[in-house]
Order: sequence, then structure tokens, then C-alpha cells
Amino acid sequence: MRKLNILIAENDAKGKVFIKETFEGSGLFNVLAIAENGDELKSIMEESDIFYPDLILSDVVPGYDVLYYIKTSEAFREIPVVTFASSPADDNIKKCQQLGAVRHFEKPDNEARYHEFAKELYGFISDD
Repeated sequence: MRKLNILIAENDAKGKVFIKETFEGSGLFNVLAIAENGDELKSIMEESDIFYPDLILSDVVPGYDVLYYIKTSEAFREIPVVTFASSPADDNIKKCQQLGAVRHFEKPDNEARYHEFAKELYGFISDD
């Protein structure tokens, strides 16, 4: 089973800890970086020539900026972007899908659910 390289945009401090620990601990993902917002994610991608993520996971809050940047970039537009949020605001989900998100997930609210989320996300994206 091949580990997927993932780049994450998450503005919630607790969420960052859960994602990093559970995604890396799952053996399914290499967490390349966790950006605070869309601007930081753009900087990471533009300044680094050492990695190309298999997937970008973005909270809906920075999601619009992330999606617009990725989908209008010649270099990055093929990278799948998945969004997630704790509230099921249909308008936000629809807007992210219109901007090119390949899927939206409900944000887990505890560590056990983050483990389930990592497995589900891997299964959705992986070719394995």
C-alpha cells in the first residue's frame, strides 16, 4: 500500500493536532505540511520544489481561496482537492464543488473519528 502525500489547510488548532497525529499514524499518508489558511498553503506550494501532493485537504473556511488557486494554476490544477467542515452548510459545499472540489466530508469531532476519516479519505483517493 502506497502512502499518499497530503497537503492540508486547517485553521483550527485542535483539528491540526488530530489530523497530523492520526493521518501520519494511520500509515496511509505523509503529511507534507499543514497551512493555517489559503495564503499560507499557496506560499508553501509556490516556494517548495521538493514535493507535489497527491491530494489537498482543505477546511471550507480557506477552501474557496485554495480551490481557486489550485484550479486556475497550470502547475497544480490536476491535484484533487477535498473539502471538509464541521457544519453542513449546503451553500458552502455547493460553492466548493462548483470551484472544483472532488468531494466534501463532514469534519470529525474526535480522535477516533479522525482515524475513520483517514481510512475513508484514503479509500476514496487511492488507486490501490
